[in-house]
Amino acid sequence: MHLFDLLLPPRCGGCRRVGSWLCAHCRERIRRLEEPLCRRCGVELASARRECGCRARLPSLSRLRSAVAYEGPAEAAIHRFKYEGWRRLAGPLAQLLAERLVVEGVSARWVVAVPLHRDRRRQRGFNQADLLAAELRRRLVIALPAGELVRTRPTPPQVGNDRRTRHENVRNAFAWRGPALNGESIIVVDDVATTGATLDACASALKGAGSGPVTGVSVARVNV
Repeated sequence: MHLFDLLLPPRCGGCRRVGSWLCAHCRERIRRLEEPLCRRCGVELASARRECGCRARLPSLSRLRSAVAYEGPAEAAIHRFKYEGWRRLAGPLAQLLAERLVVEGVSARWVVAVPLHRDRRRQRGFNQADLLAAELRRRLVIALPAGELVRTRPTPPQVGNDRRTRHENVRNAFAWRGPALNGESIIVVDDVATTGATLDACASALKGAGSGPVTGVSVARVNV
């Protein structure tokens, strides 16, 4: 047990019950994404179509996968993690994602996080995607590449925007700073995916730097 846990016992991010950062009861209530799913972007479909027409909307991602639906205990835990500074939730949230990726057979040479602009990071004090990516690398034994994916300009919050606005907000907002990526496969991690616009913009920057296939992953998916 960590000294931090002795001083401040773990409290479930879903229900605030003392004992663990994500209790067994809340894990049982978290809804995993259910088939049929789009084979490319992973969104839940009403019928068993192979793809949902996402190829034109997300041209740079090879595929997009999420672990759970953004509702119930998962939504509460991610909100506390992201906006209330419950950083220790990175572990159990990344575990949900790791479990899904193992089932899906998703792997890559490297794992990177969706970056925050330096102003947003200074305001929040941390980047939640960085913490998730670090936990995911540890669980899947995947490396961090030399270099850094950066956000080159501040972008407005995506919440409440339609699909077109989301894509415009993040167009050309990311860049790779580091050695050429030499065709290596990469996973890009975020906490929540809605349209996939941010993950696709990250993939565009990585592909421009010479990467191979880029898979976007998130803990949760918003049903749109």
